[in-house]
Amino acid sequence: MGVFVVDKPDRPGELAACAVGTIDRRLGGPTNPSGLTGYVYNVVTDPGCRRRGYSRACLEALLEWFAGRGVRKIDLRASADGEPLYRSLGFVAVSGPTMRLNLPPR
Repeated sequence: MGVFVVDKPDRPGELAACAVGTIDRRLGGPTNPSGLTGYVYNVVTDPGCRRRGYSRACLEALLEWFAGRGVRKIDLRASADGEPLYRSLGFVAVSGPTMRLNLPPR
């Protein structure tokens, strides 16, 4: 797990933004021979700290972290607010249906 944060400039120790990611190892295939896939979770910016580049800095650091570990395929689920940032960093929408099953509690 990689976690990158930016503290509020005027309040050290308080979170301004963060980006969290993990690496999953699966069987390799033609488009991802190593089988390593990065997943970006929880790119978050405090509402009072938006539009200052903090999430971009966190996400760029996370992408470097992935690259340093040999990860070449990185997935995320984009909110409407986050999509412009992700696209500016090279993320693209992928085709193919996503399916999900929610199991009831036992």
